[in-house]
Amino acid sequence: MISSRKYLSQFKHGIMTIALLGLVGCSDFFPIAKHSPAKDDFIALAEDNRVLYKQGMKSQALLIQSVLNEQIKIVEEVHGKPFVNPPIVHLCDTRECFAKYTGIKSGVIAAVSTNGLFLKPYVITHEDYKRWLGHELSHVHLRQQISTFEATFIPSWYQEGLATYLSSGGGATQMTRAKAIDYIKQGKHIVAVDDSSPFSEAWPLNYDVSKTDWPKPWYQQHMNYLQAALFYEFLHPRGGVELIRALENGDSFNQAFIAVYGKKPEDMFMLFKNSLATNQSDQE
Repeated sequence: MISSRKYLSQFKHGIMTIALLGLVGCSDFFPIAKHSPAKDDFIALAEDNRVLYKQGMKSQALLIQSVLNEQIKIVEEVHGKPFVNPPIVHLCDTRECFAKYTGIKSGVIAAVSTNGLFLKPYVITHEDYKRWLGHELSHVHLRQQISTFEATFIPSWYQEGLATYLSSGGGATQMTRAKAIDYIKQGKHIVAVDDSSPFSEAWPLNYDVSKTDWPKPWYQQHMNYLQAALFYEFLHPRGGVELIRALENGDSFNQAFIAVYGKKPEDMFMLFKNSLATNQSDQE
């Protein structure tokens, strides 16, 4: 286990949050003063001190521990390198616990720092906890390499597409692959912008969303995440790791993307869209 002082210092470099109920997919925030996380506030799992939990949550901690190495391996394979520091998972037992350490009182269910992540009880009790964990670990890996400020200029479709892709749909569990592909074929899809900023729209779309299409408000987020993951699935074998390394080296997203793929993101998205017309093997 890394020291509490070192962990607190690294945590203050910046945190990302993952939303659930129709909120912005990822945003940055800083911990509340005097409430930065410390290992002394949690119980370290005897079987694996990378997993910290609140009283009464040992069974949930063991669930996370049972899949942690597997998910770390997947993230490191897709990202193309090991974590800088071992990721530490904090399991909160209440919304109040989560809010205490992250400052978030909304529907956000996970908060990610440079070395670890905080999870609300929902994640651990949900059957897709393994996929959610993999999704969050992807953000942890990127956050260890790229500062919070730099990350605000990387489009959401890329960051969430990468995380959703490697976690086999984590963050988009309420949407099917077939439905997302059908929408893309219809011309209803995310816009693969080549830059971002704290003031830009996180998920620009090329169509107007009809409220009657989505009986639950978070369906649109799941659609966006899965479309981004499908696009990233197309991109990864064509230079995904090279793009990650370029971003880690400080290149702007637009410059790095063009250097790797020779085209702008929107042009590559059109190639991806055209490839769907000739691929009839995609299943739900």
